[in-house]
Amino acid sequence: MRRASLVVSVLAVVPLGLFALGRTLPTAARDTAPMAGGQGFVGSWRLTATSAEGPPELSLATIGADGTLLTSPQPVFPSLDGGPGEAIFTSAGHGAWEATGPDTGTYTFVVLIADGQGNLLVTATVRGTVTLGADGQTISGEFTRTFADPGGNTLATEEGEIQATRIVAEAPQMTGTPAA
Repeated sequence: MRRASLVVSVLAVVPLGLFALGRTLPTAARDTAPMAGGQGFVGSWRLTATSAEGPPELSLATIGADGTLLTSPQPVFPSLDGGPGEAIFTSAGHGAWEATGPDTGTYTFVVLIADGQGNLLVTATVRGTVTLGADGQTISGEFTRTFADPGGNTLATEEGEIQATRIVAEAPQMTGTPAA
């Protein structure tokens, strides 16, 4: 059970991937979705997920116009229980999203968690809803994360909230000093 609670804490990062819900629907609903610079949810996001299970977790997410969702939680965690134990490793999250209204969406993605020897310990399936901010540069939402052992047996479930900010293209800040 101690290992399961660490996995739950580690996966608090996963909800950040929920912000990747940026694609448009391949239907008429697509034409009514508000776009930020023509993007809507589509694009890359910095996410912060919060839950009762631990401190806020940072993550990255990319939402594709084709309905795909990729998330990147922290790749390595010290141990499942936060102590001096063996590190655990997380995969990128892979999933799908779809618009449910002009500025709302729903998503699902899965993350794998393994030990240092490559043994699969847990899968985390994250399901949630998101709302695009009026400025098109922020997302907020809620999620439910279910942890399961490799056999598919549920170990734990948690709920939380996400906040995200769009990653935008920026020119480099030149200092005037050439690289050596």
